[in-house]
Amino acid sequence: MTASTVFDPPGLHVRLRQAGDDLVLDVAGDLVQGTGPLLHAAVTGALTTHPSPRELLMDLSELRFCDSGGLNALVRAHRHAREAGTELHLLNPTTPVAFLLHLTGMAQVLRVSPNPAVTSRAAEDAP
Repeated sequence: MTASTVFDPPGLHVRLRQAGDDLVLDVAGDLVQGTGPLLHAAVTGALTTHPSPRELLMDLSELRFCDSGGLNALVRAHRHAREAGTELHLLNPTTPVAFLLHLTGMAQVLRVSPNPAVTSRAAEDAP
């Protein structure tokens, strides 16, 4: 594995990097039906390192948009990681992505670090 591997289709940019002992996938752009397979390829590349990581971090701080196809890609990445004995951890989702994860209930299924903007807004809306 190189220090940095880039998967760069139109609309989506995924970079695999080593951060200390952690493997991090930086995901930027739009995660939609057409770009989901490219995220899957990046996850597969990360999981085939030797030894396979205990945890794979996915930084979503630059992910502008995620539709139902993109959400499906995140769920598939989660399953693929689990099958490899790796825990997928989604970090820093943008407000629209965090909202989608909470709206669909996937924030309870996937391991997601909280986005302070979404968390504080949900607390304000609570009775």
